[in-house]
Amino acid sequence: MTLKYIFAKPDYVENVGDVYPILLKDYDRFQEVSKILYISKKHFVETELPLLVLIQFNAQHLGFEDQELYLSLEELFSIVMRDEVKFHIEPNSKTIYFLSKDGGIIDFSNYDIVRSIIMRQNLIFEQKVYKNPKMQEWANKILETRQKNSSNISIEDIISTVSVLKGVNYSELQNYSLYQLYADFYRARKIKKYETDVVFKSVDTSWSIEDFAEDLDLFKNPYDDLFVDKGKLSKLDKALKS
Repeated sequence: MTLKYIFAKPDYVENVGDVYPILLKDYDRFQEVSKILYISKKHFVETELPLLVLIQFNAQHLGFEDQELYLSLEELFSIVMRDEVKFHIEPNSKTIYFLSKDGGIIDFSNYDIVRSIIMRQNLIFEQKVYKNPKMQEWANKILETRQKNSSNISIEDIISTVSVLKGVNYSELQNYSLYQLYADFYRARKIKKYETDVVFKSVDTSWSIEDFAEDLDLFKNPYDDLFVDKGKLSKLDKALKS
């Protein structure tokens, strides 16, 4: 058990430096440049090369112009390193790397580590990518249905809820990390549910009450249980391959 996420502590990466969770005041900037984080090796047929190299040489196929890709990564790394970061191109291999003002370097050898840290700190989950098109289509339909059936709660709604329930003004919330924000929000929901359960318990002794201090698993990947029964998933996979 570590407290670094609840206290928004950085992760140190050798030759890179400290990688910080984003603050809510940088949320909009981060959203504009973070879509590249969703690209994994699962999106490529060739997986022998490092991920950053695959991204660079397939930029246009992924929907990026070269300059747009470089500037997006430059901005992304500047936000999470809280330092000025500039991209460079290695003259011989033509591969890209990113150099911070403090001397940290992100290149093909450590991009995967930095990417993984950024995603975990900011509760970004790697999407499932199925090689079978039919299975991918089915997974997309399940996600779409879930989104339609779920509550329409935006991050702005979450921020305003935490502000009202905790009595924290918005200027303070700007310096929250996403993990801190969601931890407060979901804890508040558990407390509200507990209070409701207590009322129901008074008129129905069989009503169960959940402890409001129970563990919050903010790292639970929503893509892990797309197919709840793994046995059924295996059968579906076999059926699609036949």
